[in-house]
Amino acid sequence: MLQFSAKDELPPFRHPTVDPIGSPDDLPDDPNLQIIHGDEVKPHSIPYQIYLIGRSSFQAWSCGGSIISPKTVLTAAHCVDGATSIEITLGAHNLKQASPGQITVNAASWKRHEKYNPNTIDNDIAVVILPNEIPVSPTINYSKLPSKTDVHKDFVDDSARVSGWGVTTSGGGTVSDVLRQVNSTIISNLACNNVYGIVKNEEICLSGDEGKTACNGDSGGPLVIGDIQVGIVSYGVRGCLSGYPSVYCRTTKFLDWIEDNSDWRGD
Repeated sequence: MLQFSAKDELPPFRHPTVDPIGSPDDLPDDPNLQIIHGDEVKPHSIPYQIYLIGRSSFQAWSCGGSIISPKTVLTAAHCVDGATSIEITLGAHNLKQASPGQITVNAASWKRHEKYNPNTIDNDIAVVILPNEIPVSPTINYSKLPSKTDVHKDFVDDSARVSGWGVTTSGGGTVSDVLRQVNSTIISNLACNNVYGIVKNEEICLSGDEGKTACNGDSGGPLVIGDIQVGIVSYGVRGCLSGYPSVYCRTTKFLDWIEDNSDWRGD
């Protein structure tokens, strides 16, 4: 029998220290995040948000993601790691009430980054390929990725939004039936490394101030500035404690990889 989980025990990292730069043992805990202190979004106002269920022979787990082209969903590598099947739902708002135009499909294939490291969560990016092209509709549309001319931008101090379904209070709790969002500020990787000590140039951090952050269960979801997706939800501290940053895969560092492994084409 499959056991459903939010994949919140993979990998088993411990709580990081907030002392000066952490050691390799001071790794972040939860590579599977959900929205804390967020608000319900207007239904279908984030039409590129998708809901992903991955299954293996012994468990199932949920993640988020974004549709970026007619046949491609962008998500985190750890969301597809170990999966034998992946189910994608598009055009959803309330997971317990199907919306008009909502579509659920089984993925044709998926690919995680070749250099993904499950221990350090490096290169935490994957594409999921759908069996057929998904047309644009009032409830389904494609996320916009940055231009290749944006690859050197750090986005520090910009306001960004992260969205997903899931636990809405720090320390655990029940998942949200409806799509939620939170707005917070991009911080520098230097500031983020004062907490974690392992943040790479290929990652981008959201401050977590006022307890506004992602938390267990919504990894793979989109981090956007305006209407541009600059990140993919990757990891954060166990318990989603207030004041701790959440960490995202930085899309500007992977535009060529996305283009090489999907039908998405950059400008």
